[in-house]
Amino acid sequence: MNRLSTMLASLKQPMTMIKVMMAIGGAGVMVILLSSLGGAPKPWEDTRPVYTVGEMEAFERTFPSRPLPSVPLKADGQDVALSSFADGRVLVINLWATWCGPCVDELPSLAALQRALGDQVHVIAVAMEPGEGLRQRALLERLGADNLTLLMDPKLSLGKRYSDPLTLPVTVIYDGRGREIGVLPKPANWESPEAQRLVRAIAAGGVPR
Repeated sequence: MNRLSTMLASLKQPMTMIKVMMAIGGAGVMVILLSSLGGAPKPWEDTRPVYTVGEMEAFERTFPSRPLPSVPLKADGQDVALSSFADGRVLVINLWATWCGPCVDELPSLAALQRALGDQVHVIAVAMEPGEGLRQRALLERLGADNLTLLMDPKLSLGKRYSDPLTLPVTVIYDGRGREIGVLPKPANWESPEAQRLVRAIAAGGVPR
């Protein structure tokens, strides 16, 4: 007991405190040096790959994930549900309109994404406009984007879910199980390496950061 009391009393001395602090600091330096040997990751480093960079930097993760919405969409004048497209592939659902210049500019890159990753992704172009889709389909053909699945949302039901007030384009990504992974609320180059890496990661079951 006397030894403990003596030790505690010595800690009140300035020189003793300095020596203790130097010893603690030295131990911290040793931990850093040892953790860096052999390329080992430091304890505070997160070495997981980051996918939401570059063209995908504005991608916003959805927490918690939501299922595919049940909204009244049209295909060739017939009612269709988004759930009918859930076949295990990643669903990239792009909300657009013919009057939206950035939307039209973005469509060819979405078509390129579909061509490049067709076995992993299904790109659906949902037009936020009334009509049967004849004008929209003609535009997709002129742009070389007729490989996209065209749906119509004349009541803007899907658009209001993701953009209020409605601002286009908006792209929503669902995984192969129909769970909403995130939203990109602006145009992007979907032909870019960043976009393809993001889609591949989701297809592989990854959760992008």
